Amino acid sequence: SGNIATCMQTVTVNDTENPTIACPPDVSVNADAGLCTAVGVALGVPVTGDNCSVASVTNNAPATFPLGNTTVTWTVTDGSGNFTTCNQIVTVTDNQAPSIVCPANVSVFAGAGTCTASGVALGVPATFDNCSVASVTNNAPVTFPLGNTTVLWTVTDGSGLTATCNQTVTVNDNEL
Repeated sequence: SGNIATCMQTVTVNDTENPTIACPPDVSVNADAGLCTAVGVALGVPVTGDNCSVASVTNNAPATFPLGNTTVTWTVTDGSGNFTTCNQIVTVTDNQAPSIVCPANVSVFAGAGTCTASGVALGVPATFDNCSVASVTNNAPVTFPLGNTTVLWTVTDGSGLTATCNQTVTVNDNEL
């Protein structure tokens, strides 16, 4: 008889396979000159793949990286909305030593009936660091002897870098 009947069947193919991503290597950089941060860090490019198509590759990297470690998360998304992430570490190191300018040299007279001076006012050095000054110290004795004594001032920053300067304390005898 040659009769024919037809029907329609819909076949839906779903992509449920996640894309792949391999992050670029971790990055270590020095802080930018005069700053405690780094701008314009070259992160590299991750290697991605998918069984169908890669729709986008993004990351959450800040424009400015602070001192220390920052985790950058890379995300690859395929045309079906499946995604995979990986992490890259960016390390910013402070390699800039602090600076110090000593107080002016000091000249004092010995105490009455002695050849020494105590309680000498040394002043305060001027210090600067691109990140932070952790400490300022000196090796001044409690009592200064007659003549010249060199006082070594040391500034240490938060990364353990140091700078020094010298101040001279002169004790004179003015007793007859």
